[in-house]
Amino acid sequence: MNVRELRSQRASILDQAVLLVETAEGENRDLKAEEQTTYDDLVSQAESLEKRIKRLETMPAPVPAPGNGRGGAPNINRLPLGDSEVRALGQYFKTGDTGGVRDLMSQDDGDRGPSVRIHVPTALEMRANDTIMNITTGADGGSAVPTGFAGKIAARRNEVRLSERLGVQMVPGQGTTVNFPYENADPSAFAATSEQDDAYAQTYERDAPALGLKAFTLAKKTKKLALTEELLDDEDAALLAFIGDHIGRSMGITHNSLLLTEVAANGTALKTFAAAAVIAAGEPDDMVFHATLGYYLDDGSPAAWVMRPPTLGAIRKLSGNARIYDDQTGAPRKSLLEYPVLYSNAAAAIAASAKSLYFGNWFYVGMREDPALRFIRDPYTTDGIVYLKYTFRAVYGVLIAGAIGYGVHPSA
Repeated sequence: MNVRELRSQRASILDQAVLLVETAEGENRDLKAEEQTTYDDLVSQAESLEKRIKRLETMPAPVPAPGNGRGGAPNINRLPLGDSEVRALGQYFKTGDTGGVRDLMSQDDGDRGPSVRIHVPTALEMRANDTIMNITTGADGGSAVPTGFAGKIAARRNEVRLSERLGVQMVPGQGTTVNFPYENADPSAFAATSEQDDAYAQTYERDAPALGLKAFTLAKKTKKLALTEELLDDEDAALLAFIGDHIGRSMGITHNSLLLTEVAANGTALKTFAAAAVIAAGEPDDMVFHATLGYYLDDGSPAAWVMRPPTLGAIRKLSGNARIYDDQTGAPRKSLLEYPVLYSNAAAAIAASAKSLYFGNWFYVGMREDPALRFIRDPYTTDGIVYLKYTFRAVYGVLIAGAIGYGVHPSA
């Protein structure tokens, strides 16, 4: 491994350590015990890599072996030495070698390269404001420049990704499209067969499962943020940590929309409600006790509801002789008919032709993502502007339609 690769590896490790500290400071707390252990381990790895880097940089050059009695060829630099700022920058632009431009970088950056101050978000990770962030306009970044205020931005909280909490299964494979085989019919019972009392009379009944293929084709999702150099230099409100959190929340909303769109398109219509703007007493029960769904609600299944908060509120208000959909004793805090409820505004509100309730065994939905997130810091496209570019690819697919579905309202 050469010096450049070691520096890149060290920068990545230090970024992880910085992220741990920024996250804790953003929450106004000290590192937790397990976070401190991870931080110490990352710092130790970085120090070990720094020793290897220094050893390689100070290692004597090998003496060239003579060839055919004519002596070895002289060592020639393919690029001029970085003996001036212009040449040092030229070397950096062509090769990525930061050795000659360290003094031109921020003192806080050290050897980690020009992008270390940009926070790269985690695996928890929408286009609403098409503008360049700057310090002139308050809404576009100027509000982050300090004139004496708290060093943190109050984020609008949004939902996080549902796939892990619902038990959606990950689909392996590589490439844009992966075909996933699935069972395309309900299993059948064994046939009764009598004892073989002669050589030919009794035969086993032949049976075989019916298979299908579900194509998982990745869809590309992107987001680009543009920030002026002045904003990056002047802000003092943990803007980059806020941007990382913003990206994570946007990814959660995008994944949830992909998931419910797929179930709405390829799941089973478990119930058509009687009214366009109401869910009546007994209709959620019809979804849970749907004949086909019964094959997949075994005790170990990750069955759950997904709906908007107002939808659960409307169901809670239904009453007969008693409030029939109150929380059951021993059930999860948010539950309906003994199954947990997860919220998402990707589910439609109660309205004509809308699919407002989703229910079933979510293990029979598959999900692919590759990459989980790609991040590029681009300071070159436009003078004075740094672009933060985020990309991921994901796709969801219903594997067994009878295991998952929705309740839909009539058009009128």
